[in-house]
Amino acid sequence: MTTLVIEPHTPAGRLRFAVSDAVTATRRFVLRSARQPDIIIGSLLMPVIFVVLFGYVFGSSISVPGGNYRSYLMSGLFAQSTLFASATVAVAVATDMTEGVIDRFKTLPIARSSVLIGRTVSSVIIGLPSLAVMIGCGLAVGWRPLGGLGSTVFAFVLLSLFGFAMGWVGAAIGLLARSPQSADALGMVPSFLLGFISNVFVDPARMPAWLRVAADWNPMSAVVAATRELFRTAQGQAPASVWSLQHPITTTLAMTAVLLAVLVPLCVRRYSRMSR
Repeated sequence: MTTLVIEPHTPAGRLRFAVSDAVTATRRFVLRSARQPDIIIGSLLMPVIFVVLFGYVFGSSISVPGGNYRSYLMSGLFAQSTLFASATVAVAVATDMTEGVIDRFKTLPIARSSVLIGRTVSSVIIGLPSLAVMIGCGLAVGWRPLGGLGSTVFAFVLLSLFGFAMGWVGAAIGLLARSPQSADALGMVPSFLLGFISNVFVDPARMPAWLRVAADWNPMSAVVAATRELFRTAQGQAPASVWSLQHPITTTLAMTAVLLAVLVPLCVRRYSRMSR
């Protein structure tokens, strides 16, 4: 028996159609990742490695305002994990484009945006166990969120929104790359540039003047400053001349909105053209 699928013609109907397809695609990618235990184990080990490596090995020779380096570090590591997740999305999208997965999807009566939305949303969901492990590691080494339950929850919501936006950066890289290998290499560029030339691991005030300017105005620095403000673990005063660090929460929300407004239509358009 053949089932006839009629696509809706009203805006509200098309929106419901797209949301339903996006939910289905997200579920598919999450379930597929759950059947790959090697990836799960690796994602759970990485937070432990990062906390031990930077908190104890490098942290023993790094000083920050206030003196509590591990408390200073954890907000940066939470934000840094969203950058590495975007590189994972880049590789996954590039793999789909080169292995014929898109050819199978385009035969189905689904919204063009649903596959990319499923990829980016699933990356946030798949990262939750890793985030839980990182929170546990942070609590074990002495990090404490002091802003109360509401501020703490809002901090992690803010990180998830930023991670979702960075997932679209990864999707754009995956759509532009010619192979999963090139997507892997290109996807690590924003992770390292944004992550290390920022306030994630060290206080930019100790950097050379030209590098300090880049670190202060790095969007990643605003994200980290926002989480430190919400966790009440900020140490030292933000530079008075850097508006983004004086208002990090507003900057992070605005930056996330701009990234989504620009990248979502561009990625969907690129995906649609490539899937024809």
